[in-house]
Amino acid sequence: MRKWMMLASFVLLGSACGPQQATYRDLERLANQQQRDAIERPPPDTCQMAAHQSLVGADGACIDRSALPQGARVICFNCVVTMDYSAQRLNVHLDRDGKVERLSCG
Repeated sequence: MRKWMMLASFVLLGSACGPQQATYRDLERLANQQQRDAIERPPPDTCQMAAHQSLVGADGACIDRSALPQGARVICFNCVVTMDYSAQRLNVHLDRDGKVERLSCG
């Protein structure tokens, strides 16, 4: 009888030390970490924007358009542009004064 009791306790103890199922709290913690990682990751530079950051603050009329990547567009302040998205296209945005305000891909 004693042997059976010891065997049963080992079986129960062994199952308690086995792999455990993830709790909802564990899954929530993992999802939050993945979300933070996605937010902190910089977007890929698909349109060579980093290579042209020196244009920011420059006069838009003095931009050498041949030095820009193919398909790049210079967008004046309050100008109408198409909403089609192309990750490889560099957009050069001008402010009210005609100076380069920012660059974006799309």
